[in-house]
Amino acid sequence: MSTTDQPSDHVIAFQKNPAIDTDTTAPRDGLHEQWFVACTERELRRGKPLGVKILDLGIVLFRQSGGEVTALVDQCVHRGTRLSAGKLAGDCLVCPYHGWRYDAQGRVVHIPTIDGMQPAAKPADYPFRQRPFPVREQDGLVWVYLGTDDADAKPIFRMPFYGTKPWQSYFMVNTFDGDIGMLAQNFMDVPHTVFVHDGIFRSSRGSAMEATVALKAESVEVTYHDDHDKIGMMDWLTNPDHEPLVHTDRFFAPNVTRCDYSWGSRSGFLIVSQITPIDAWRSRVYTYIAYRFPLPRWLLRALRPLLHLYTHVVIQQDVRIMRAHRQGLDNAPGFEAHNVRADVVHVGIERLLAAVRRGETLPEAQQGKKPMRFEL
Repeated sequence: MSTTDQPSDHVIAFQKNPAIDTDTTAPRDGLHEQWFVACTERELRRGKPLGVKILDLGIVLFRQSGGEVTALVDQCVHRGTRLSAGKLAGDCLVCPYHGWRYDAQGRVVHIPTIDGMQPAAKPADYPFRQRPFPVREQDGLVWVYLGTDDADAKPIFRMPFYGTKPWQSYFMVNTFDGDIGMLAQNFMDVPHTVFVHDGIFRSSRGSAMEATVALKAESVEVTYHDDHDKIGMMDWLTNPDHEPLVHTDRFFAPNVTRCDYSWGSRSGFLIVSQITPIDAWRSRVYTYIAYRFPLPRWLLRALRPLLHLYTHVVIQQDVRIMRAHRQGLDNAPGFEAHNVRADVVHVGIERLLAAVRRGETLPEAQQGKKPMRFEL
């Protein structure tokens, strides 16, 4: 076969690709119209594609020679093979099964069984293409937008104090059993800490904790009113000035939690959890830790491995309890939660997620402030 033959003379009409030819008139879960973290910048290595799953859809990411990142449906349009099992050739992704080659826009630009060893003279004549997705890199993370709305109109959550001195930061990546709602409720839930993290993050003290819960159009904010509250085991590190703890937790719909702990103006510690739904049962969580403590830089560098180990242990405790939570829900279908006064945060998160799925913000009638009180 001559490489000068027109490719369109040697291909058959292809079937519709559901990943491309989406019926935009069909009802669509509002969760799809969001930016989700696909990976950290470190996870996406040059010269190697990376496969991830978001909302039950396989995505392949690869970095071009100029540094730009491409995201496509992780499926070859020829025989359906996983493209992330392939390799990169220049700025193109090569399917491992029959060598079909994709450019950064998802267009097939080379088919060996038609072109032989050389690319076609007019690869644009091919009718084959895989769906590409908008991609952004920000604050050490790679984000993908799966929706059909204007991606640029949707803001991406900024990591607080990322790259800002004297703050230091790092990421932890873990796979959890549970969906966005279950995990957001866990990360915003103080009462569980004295049971799941007893002795390492917070211990029971037999006294009341009071807080104010503000339910807004797209967020839940909890302000705790207890100057004597303590977290962790290292007051000499986190609070050498013996300042009262200021603690605020926030949920930003649909998938971000932020927990801030500060002691005066010189000491602070915060946790941001970016929840990326893998499927109906599992989520990948990108935990961002940022901190500043009034200690010499050399001492903070020496203590960094200890701090990383400490936060890893705490996160693994949450991983285990969420696995037990998921297993309990699966044990008897049709479970309905029984909420008490301390669960006002959980109810607020559920209402916000329901609004997101409808493509709305929370109705004004459901917004407002409520007191919350429970025993620690």
